[in-house]
Amino acid sequence: MSNGPLNTDRATVIAGPESENRERPPRLIVVGGVYLGHQLEIGDAPVVIGRAVDATLSLPHPSISRSHCRVWREGERFYIEDLGSTNKTYLNGQAVMRAELNDGDRIGVGNHALKFFRGASAEARYHQELIDLAVHDGLTGFFNRRHFRMLLDEHIERARTGVALAVLIIDLDHFKQINDHFGHLVGDQVIASVAQLIREHCHSSHPVGRLGGEEFAVTVPNTGHPEARDLAERIRDAVARHRIDIHGQAHPITTSIGVASWEAGMQGSADLLRLADERMYRAKANGRNRVES
Repeated sequence: MSNGPLNTDRATVIAGPESENRERPPRLIVVGGVYLGHQLEIGDAPVVIGRAVDATLSLPHPSISRSHCRVWREGERFYIEDLGSTNKTYLNGQAVMRAELNDGDRIGVGNHALKFFRGASAEARYHQELIDLAVHDGLTGFFNRRHFRMLLDEHIERARTGVALAVLIIDLDHFKQINDHFGHLVGDQVIASVAQLIREHCHSSHPVGRLGGEEFAVTVPNTGHPEARDLAERIRDAVARHRIDIHGQAHPITTSIGVASWEAGMQGSADLLRLADERMYRAKANGRNRVES
């Protein structure tokens, strides 16, 4: 399992909200489908969209072919080409084999819709704002509970075919005491700080959600149970070593983490999350600042 950054020779996938003010390079934004909000910056190298894990923009949905289509640039022009997909590639509602892309074009890939933007146009900002409201938690930039569950359900469909899948439930220890003693603004500061540590240790292919309050969840696809536990231990250790500045004083914070893997006999995401949640509470019962799997 790789927890490093994406290969920058290909592209950068952006999972969370961004500042409106910085200059934005050409990009594709998923504006419809389970993977709503996923983005792909387009550089000099061609990018492949498909359900394969090694696709530049991986959308693992059965309606999408493993290598569905590719997008590339030639000078200041951008093009799209179907790669022999089962369900075809659509540009503004018309099936295409190869076509030039213009700012604001809508691309159909399986049951997902993408928009192509050359830069930070008003329409691009509009779509970004709508997506941020629909799928992201405003404080952390992680997926909200509803969208996280949608993504987890998609990964479970693949797990039913034998693909490894694990989930982490991460809960901050003694967080109520922080809120009661320092106030909710400091509590938000602590949540945002821990979220950044979680983000630094998770690969871009790991959907991370804020389930509510001080509780987070990480989907770890294509990963066995020992590797998922190792990831949980790295996150726990990073948080435990971190100190948060509160009114000029350094305060420690710890987490309790439960790890569960998809098992035969499970019916759906509720079973997987319930098992991870039970193990998280076991970590708290056994002294906190620990991983239970």
